[in-house]
Amino acid sequence: MFTPARYIVLDDEPAELATLVDALHVLGAPCVGVRFDPLGLPEPALFAGLRILFSDLHLVKAQPAGVQHYNTLASLIDRCVPDQHGPYLLVLWTSHEHERAALTARLEELLPAAKRPIAVLALDKTRFRNAGVWNAEALRQAIREQIVTMPQLQALLAWERDVLAAANETLAIIGGLVSDDQRSIGTYPAALDNVLSLLAVAALGKENAPNDRKGAVTSALAPLLSDRILNRPSLPEDEALWDQAVTFQPAAALTPPQKARMNTMLHLAIPPGEAVARLDWGAVIPLDNAKLADDAMLAKFGMTAGDLREHEFKLKQSRRTEGQIVVIRGGANCDQAQSQSGPIPLMLGLLVPTGALSTDKKRSPAVHICEEKFALAGYAEPATLLIHARFGATVVPDELATFPEPTIRLREQLLAGILVHIGNHVMRPGTIRF
Repeated sequence: MFTPARYIVLDDEPAELATLVDALHVLGAPCVGVRFDPLGLPEPALFAGLRILFSDLHLVKAQPAGVQHYNTLASLIDRCVPDQHGPYLLVLWTSHEHERAALTARLEELLPAAKRPIAVLALDKTRFRNAGVWNAEALRQAIREQIVTMPQLQALLAWERDVLAAANETLAIIGGLVSDDQRSIGTYPAALDNVLSLLAVAALGKENAPNDRKGAVTSALAPLLSDRILNRPSLPEDEALWDQAVTFQPAAALTPPQKARMNTMLHLAIPPGEAVARLDWGAVIPLDNAKLADDAMLAKFGMTAGDLREHEFKLKQSRRTEGQIVVIRGGANCDQAQSQSGPIPLMLGLLVPTGALSTDKKRSPAVHICEEKFALAGYAEPATLLIHARFGATVVPDELATFPEPTIRLREQLLAGILVHIGNHVMRPGTIRF
């Protein structure tokens, strides 16, 4: 029910902790104070929404000055900051620039890249405190002055703020569907239940909505949220900030691995960070050895895996065993969402290192080669996805349950392009010409 705090204050002194947290609360900052205990590190869940971490450098007073203090803070960050975390600032209470520089270097050395702060700021506590009372407004202004040289970070944090505001507005819209005469403590829950139930049924159908209540409501609300985000009014100061953050400066062309990382982020959902199930629209499921056996492939597709690799997907002879033959859950999105009866359509494809593809052999027009290359675990070079329009298959849900777990899911934009290719190929008319 409670969203993770974006601002965290870390200190080993309860009095210091309480006064700063109170000061930040006065500013309206969603802040939580964490008392450092060397015998028990904080719960990582507290850091899930972290954007600014305020920390004393000397968390363990008995430690000698220097590297031990840096190691203590690095260990805490490594344990508590999520593996795939967004950008955050570390505000260090010190008046000594050399301590900030030394800590930054130590964090670079000890922490994985995804957990490192985007910047380490050094601020002197005495500038913002008078007899134990914090000047919160002066602190906010000091942080702004420090990060003014990082407009990209400012812009992303502003965008995150807009997303949170859009989510709040979406909830207000849903609450507004409850009539005034039902907005009482006794009747409001049942009335809101009715609104959510109607939205769920409209999204996934009467039969399927009860099987995934959250997914059904999310399907209904996601377009509203997206529209609110895309069409938020832009203030003049926002325009100025984004002008500084996105400058379109000439830069070196992206390398193939860099392009592959960008494409992976844009077009693929990869577990465990994102949920992927066999029945999901666009789920990419590798075929295991049993299903790749010659008799199984001949029964399902009329061709062995080796012949598909050589004669249809046309790999280089020296690399014809590389990559994975996969099936992709296709069909209509609404059929998947509403669990319509009938067999589930699958598209046959190949996920393969790009360098393994033959460049001197022409492939059938039925083979769709995704222009996007992807960075995937287990592949030493960017990978390419090929889909064959002629080699589709269908399975019933019980049979699909015997397939291996999906490794990725294609996002809608990429999947829609594949389905257009499949549809155009299988529906093309035969024309006699002279």
